[in-house]
Amino acid sequence: MSCQTYAPETLEHYDIAIIISTYQSQLLLSRHKKSANWEFQGGPIQEGESQIMAAKRILMEESGAVTFNLQPLCDFTKDDLQGICFMANIYDLGQLGECEMRERKSFEALPVDHLMYPEISDLLMKAKRAFDEQN
Repeated sequence: MSCQTYAPETLEHYDIAIIISTYQSQLLLSRHKKSANWEFQGGPIQEGESQIMAAKRILMEESGAVTFNLQPLCDFTKDDLQGICFMANIYDLGQLGECEMRERKSFEALPVDHLMYPEISDLLMKAKRAFDEQN
């Protein structure tokens, strides 16, 4: 498997949006109804949706975020998949939306032994750490 990051909003098209979200200074991850593993909020960008529209929809559905801000972090590729990653600071949470996620939980660090997509998660967290160091 091949994963790589790029400057934000440089790819020609996007298949998915992933959001690294924080709530009360901790990572907020979601767990799929059919999995024991945790993951960032993310999913396909629907036809006619901009990347930011998709990120907002996905974040609200999969985390229950009510009040938040979003900022592009990076573009990425994983094999033939092209995506964009956003960072979100969540200020208020409501109920999870009608989606495939069963729960959400805050973490101080990635739960590496219970992560749904460890390769892409590690890559995106490296991009976030680099961003945080520069700002």
